[in-house]
Amino acid sequence: MTLATQDWAALASFPLEWAALALLVAGAIYWERAALSGLGIEGCALSAFLGFCLGYEWTGDYAIAVAAGTGGAILFALVASGILLSLKSDPAMGAFGLSLVPACALGILARSAPLRLLRETPPPGLIPGTIFEGTYAEDIMVSPWVWAVPLVLALAAFVMLKTPYGLRLRGYSETPALARRGPWEVARTRIAGAVLGALCAVPAAAILLRSHAGSLPIGLGIIALACAVAARWGFLPGILLAAGPALLRTLRPYAPGDSAGGLALATAPFALAILYLILFSRRALRAAATPQSRLDPDVL
Repeated sequence: MTLATQDWAALASFPLEWAALALLVAGAIYWERAALSGLGIEGCALSAFLGFCLGYEWTGDYAIAVAAGTGGAILFALVASGILLSLKSDPAMGAFGLSLVPACALGILARSAPLRLLRETPPPGLIPGTIFEGTYAEDIMVSPWVWAVPLVLALAAFVMLKTPYGLRLRGYSETPALARRGPWEVARTRIAGAVLGALCAVPAAAILLRSHAGSLPIGLGIIALACAVAARWGFLPGILLAAGPALLRTLRPYAPGDSAGGLALATAPFALAILYLILFSRRALRAAATPQSRLDPDVL
């Protein structure tokens, strides 16, 4: 069957994919500016998945599931940042390794039994009784999470770019010498940055739970980090770059998963993320804390 004869309704999931990736980009920027590695946003998103699913499985109340998902993301941010700061381990390897813990827990949970949150009808979390109920547009038009995305992104950018706290957070990540001034204050500032990044991951997880009820996605935090790096840590450029992987993820239903085309589409978002890094990321990664990096902005 060719693409021209396929059901084009699947393309309606593009706004959902883009919104979720954009939120993860914002979260990755906060984690990276906290000098904890943007890879930590992957663990936040997976912990939010886990909290949502467990909260609804145990109580059947979506509000409690939201609280559990938020708590899971914040808990990961606090624990991971505390471990990374106290042990002074490599932030990228440490954040990646810690993210494997909720990933394994989520995999075990998903295989143990069908999860209520992923199969219940009418779907929890959406506004019921509208003309969109039961249609492909339902997840977009009547989802409070989707409508909140522009506000969350604007608020994240405002806090980072226009507030004294955001200035301190950017200062500590861009000039390591500032970290010598009051280590406890620096630690609090950086942990707060990790928590704010985790809060960006919560609506992303809620959106992806609905759009990928069949198999929860893993690795989107890595794609989001690649977009943030390629955008040189700019919110708007990172959000725009996220549209590319989001579109490729939207096209996956048009090729069988076990075919060559299906495998190609499954790996295409990651390949595009690598291409972003090759083309745009020169000098975008934070350098090691050397005397030169403290003085020369070109090596940051």
